[in-house]
Amino acid sequence: MMKDSTEQPHFWQVSGQNQTYTELCNALYERELLRLSQCPASDVVQLPRQLASLPFYIRKAAQRILKVQSPLLLDSQNASWFASQAVSCPLNRQRPDQIARFFEKAAKPGLLVPVYQERLGVERILLDAIDEVDLAGQRLHCNQHGWFAFAGTPLSTDNTDKFLLQPVKVVMTACCCGHQWSNQKRSSPRALSLRELLLTTDLNWKNFAKPILRAPLATS
Repeated sequence: MMKDSTEQPHFWQVSGQNQTYTELCNALYERELLRLSQCPASDVVQLPRQLASLPFYIRKAAQRILKVQSPLLLDSQNASWFASQAVSCPLNRQRPDQIARFFEKAAKPGLLVPVYQERLGVERILLDAIDEVDLAGQRLHCNQHGWFAFAGTPLSTDNTDKFLLQPVKVVMTACCCGHQWSNQKRSSPRALSLRELLLTTDLNWKNFAKPILRAPLATS
């Protein structure tokens, strides 16, 4: 028997979670299409492949963001995490010996780590993942940002403006929210890349040394 039309849900009557999912997807599409439109001419040959894979990664990111257990607030319209920003960058709260002790115990492929960067007077903390560990050499390699000593110092000529930090709550909060500081003052947050957003969904906020294990999703 057919239901009365007044009892049937209409296609525009979506749940709050569906609306949030749609907002996330829209914001991510806008961000990624803008990024791809600004790619250098040398990367144009890869553009068709990147565009073809974009729907998969955006849907996956939105699904994971909705399921993640995080102390941060979600701004679905801008596809970003939100929390109060520290007055100054939390870099100075860590010492090299503390950082070294942490990575001597916890360094392993797949561990999510914060990487401090200072460029043109702007300080920010980037999210990356370890993909190689050299215990004998007391060093590790981050997927995007290169080699670092366990004590945090950069070991490559192309990452001298960066420093590896220990993942603690205040640092990871700044990292996930895109907090920035210009001339030692708070600046407007940056938008995280799609790759970084996916990484935020693998964080275990109760124990950063044990990230949530999922099937890898390599983004360009």
